[in-house]
Amino acid sequence: MTGETQFQQRKVGPKAHWPADPSIPLMSESIGELLRRHARERGERTALLWPVADALQPMTYAELLARSERLASWLLEHAVPGDRIAVWSRNSLSFVLIEYACALAGCILTPFNAAWTDFEARHALALTEPAVVFAGFDVRGVRLQERAQELAQDRLVLDIDAALDLAPEKPRPLPPVDAAAPFLIQFTSGTTGRAKGAVLSHRAALNGSYIRPHIEGANSDDVWLNPVPYHHIGGSCVVVLGALSVGGLFVVLERYDPAQIAALMPVVRPTRMGGVPTMLHTLLEHPGLPKSGLGLKVVTLGGAFVPATLVRRVEQEMGAQVAIGFGQSESPMITGTDASDPPEIIATTVGRPLPHIEVKIVDPHTHETLGLDEVGEVAVRSPLVMEGYFNQPEATAQAIDAEGFLYTGDLGRMDGDGIVRLHGRAREMIIRGGENIYPTEVEDALLEHPAVDGAAVLGIDDVKWGQQVACVVRLRPGQQASPADLEAFAAKRVSHFKVPRLWAFVDAFPMTASGKVRKTELTPLFATLPVA
Repeated sequence: MTGETQFQQRKVGPKAHWPADPSIPLMSESIGELLRRHARERGERTALLWPVADALQPMTYAELLARSERLASWLLEHAVPGDRIAVWSRNSLSFVLIEYACALAGCILTPFNAAWTDFEARHALALTEPAVVFAGFDVRGVRLQERAQELAQDRLVLDIDAALDLAPEKPRPLPPVDAAAPFLIQFTSGTTGRAKGAVLSHRAALNGSYIRPHIEGANSDDVWLNPVPYHHIGGSCVVVLGALSVGGLFVVLERYDPAQIAALMPVVRPTRMGGVPTMLHTLLEHPGLPKSGLGLKVVTLGGAFVPATLVRRVEQEMGAQVAIGFGQSESPMITGTDASDPPEIIATTVGRPLPHIEVKIVDPHTHETLGLDEVGEVAVRSPLVMEGYFNQPEATAQAIDAEGFLYTGDLGRMDGDGIVRLHGRAREMIIRGGENIYPTEVEDALLEHPAVDGAAVLGIDDVKWGQQVACVVRLRPGQQASPADLEAFAAKRVSHFKVPRLWAFVDAFPMTASGKVRKTELTPLFATLPVA
């Protein structure tokens, strides 16, 4: 990066409202059409690299298209355009091929979180009713196929690695797929803890991945090394499709392993990396990380609090410009920092609205636009916003108003330069290591414990994880339960990353007049009470 300003600079005011900036063109192709264009124009260029034993295996754009088309044709023997294709697995080459095959077949990619419990996966299956389920490994390396088969019952369930060799009995022409057609169901959680599936079109997913790299000057010579989970919006959308959007090279990694990444960096010489701050923190601490000559241009961080010290370390030790991106499952990209911003701005804000994205700060109750530097809910309107929540019209109506504004649930304020600072989450969401956690879901699980009379889950700021999950518990009279007991109990009901690791016990909760727990008064407990 040159350090030059990449975003259009302008003032806003007196209201906290940033009109959409249409200064760059949006991509008008579907994902499949773009893949075909790259195969025609740069068919012999390497599209993917992935480790096998001690070597890296390549796949060109021509090969990627051919294998994806073959798999797409097979899918249409078992599904029709518009059907959902579920993928329950950690990252893999097969995952990427299934993503492109869905795009070419007109099917809807439906990734399941590899850390989900049976309860969470069962709900997602019932909601989306996928025609095919591909099951791989969970985040610990345990096979998911047996669990998937039991949960999916009579649905077709296949090992994800089978996708590498599946071929139709009789090749068939693939259907035309419009850019407005649905492409992805990206799961997110609501305050009740039940997963909702945000439906993103080809246009939203592709442009949500393209705008930021385009502004930063990314091109087909770029190498993307990013191990974020593909079941996240940052994986299946921003990362995989980000590389496709400029015809670059994408390195497929099964999981985040700092030792593997440190060893790969001098070999693949990535120019673009990203992830949550936890990843960069541990990578910088790894003794195998080369100290110079990396050739890295941009490190994009998001999903959690980013300390200014981490920004400086990445710039000084890796020689890369740090960029912060803010988006969510319902809108892949909303704001981003600028190359010219100092570390303090990068660390304490989420930057300005990106091109084509209209942002305003509103009163959470009346939805009236607030003034500059007033804290309210962040609302966004753009071609990147979801079509709605799959089969959940009431939830969609609550999230998107008649004018097309998405109410993000995040609290923030906007200054006169359009810079947005977040001030927590209106829906109490916790972000730990890039994973979204909703307290109500964890609280409900803990309340099933016979010794627990009350539970209040909250996020505690943590330098490594961004936030750590904490829980304040009120036990029933005469009952006992240790933090270890409660952790083991919760781990059977919610994903491992949602299990509280910090615990405090009280005789009574501070309450509002309406009978709700004052969670803001609980945070200081973790500095004054014995904590496990």
